[in-house]
Amino acid sequence: MIKIVFLIFSDSFWLFFICFLVYSQKITFIHNDSQEINSFLVNCIRMVFMDLFSLWERVLSYIKEENPQYYDKFYRQIYPVSFSGGTFTIMVTEPYLSVWINAVYKDKLERFLSDVSGSPVSLSIAGDTAKKEETENPGPLSSPETGVREKEDSFFPAVPDFSKLEAREISEVSLPSIHSIEPQVRQESLFRPAVSTKETRSFNPNPVNKNNTFDNFVRGNCNDMAFEAALAVAKSAVEPDMAYSSYNPLFIYGPSGLGKTHLLHAICNYVNAARPDLSVLFVSSETFTNELIEAIQSGKNKSFREKYRNLDYLLIDDIQFFGGKKSSSTTEIFNTFNTLFDNKKNIILTSDRTPSDIEELEDRLQTRFSSGLLAHISPPDYEICCAILNKRAEKEKINLPDDVVDYIASHINTSIRELEGAYNKLILFSRVRNIPITFEMAREALAEVIPLDNRHRITVPYIIDVVCDYYNVRKDKLLGNGRPKNIVVPRQIAMYLCRKILNESYPNLRDAFKRKDHSTVLYACERVEKDLQRDPSTVKTIELLKNKIERHG
Repeated sequence: MIKIVFLIFSDSFWLFFICFLVYSQKITFIHNDSQEINSFLVNCIRMVFMDLFSLWERVLSYIKEENPQYYDKFYRQIYPVSFSGGTFTIMVTEPYLSVWINAVYKDKLERFLSDVSGSPVSLSIAGDTAKKEETENPGPLSSPETGVREKEDSFFPAVPDFSKLEAREISEVSLPSIHSIEPQVRQESLFRPAVSTKETRSFNPNPVNKNNTFDNFVRGNCNDMAFEAALAVAKSAVEPDMAYSSYNPLFIYGPSGLGKTHLLHAICNYVNAARPDLSVLFVSSETFTNELIEAIQSGKNKSFREKYRNLDYLLIDDIQFFGGKKSSSTTEIFNTFNTLFDNKKNIILTSDRTPSDIEELEDRLQTRFSSGLLAHISPPDYEICCAILNKRAEKEKINLPDDVVDYIASHINTSIRELEGAYNKLILFSRVRNIPITFEMAREALAEVIPLDNRHRITVPYIIDVVCDYYNVRKDKLLGNGRPKNIVVPRQIAMYLCRKILNESYPNLRDAFKRKDHSTVLYACERVEKDLQRDPSTVKTIELLKNKIERHG
């Protein structure tokens, strides 16, 4: 009889299934020897599952101690199935749990089980479909014969169809008393009924700053390409002829604080004003990723797709954080982008680096991000910094002297965000002290931002004297309006050295050298810079003069 039983239940899953039903008092065998069979099966359960459930209790204790917030999922929605041949098999109540376990807990559980058992253990999930690609069309909802819903990726083995079996009359069968079989069968079922404890989060688009428009974006050589591309993408909403396929996706990259997010806001504001009927969504990469993970865990992939794949404009900020994501997440991201692209919808992305420089970003995402237009934003130059400061001061009706503008723009030119931070600190300092903005006040207010050094002991007149002595020219000639080469060259070099060593403002140097316009000083400095690149003798001269001047300082 024992041989027959094992032949019948050679499939481990069905053995477990039948044993579970017997043990939980769901079925008994209708047979003359039914009492003997049921007793045998109960003993089998004891032998087969004693170590399994004992080990599972230790797993539950480990989860509860390490991460209590996940304990409920393991206790109510994840169950052990078998432990044999170095493989610990579990069963989950929801398909998304397979994705979650593989991503979060698989390695940890394998290490724990190996430590407890004393030998290597691998974790397996019964009916795991997490690694299968999810298809867009899951197939027919029901079978034409039975009307029962069919799933393309069946999570559990197919359950036999008992619908055509006919019930016998009670007089035709004799059932033994369940209480006479084994005391243990009167115990509670091995499994608690599943209780839904899932809580879903709601995600809203990131707020768009209404003040960030194309009109108040300060353009220059450092950002002109990105500006024009962003404007063209925005105008395509009302001028379809401007919709260049080569601009999709538009990928704007550059260091933090240079205006990338400003351009995203400007696109949103432009399209919302011109075409309010179009669907526009601006999110950070963090919001997008968190919403995707929540959708996978709660089984709401469909609603996620409906939200993101039916947009006219999708704008995502800081997508460098997509690097290193799990395969299930990147697959969803890739499919979302492909759907929008194939439907000729606009995708605009920003990052602090190029797609190829994003670490651990899948090749297919790199290819998709790079397939459109890459627009670089570089740190602002002096002229852009001056324009930004003057525009802010004009808008707020602040009297900002030229030498103060020059002082700030000369020292802070790596980030627009830092530049505006220095401006805000200066204005606050002026209002708290109730004093007008001057050059000396600016140096005091921004001392932490622009540290002072010992070079303030060196003065403009001293540098002029050193240069005049080196070139053997009179000081009044150098400061005069004469244009002979033997005067112009020393004058330009003196201006350049004052600028480089003292960081003096152009307006101050204009006054010190008795020029009519500070652009003369700007031109002189640029001319010396060019000579330094192509004339070794100029390099040598500048080095000699700098050494003479700084020894004094």
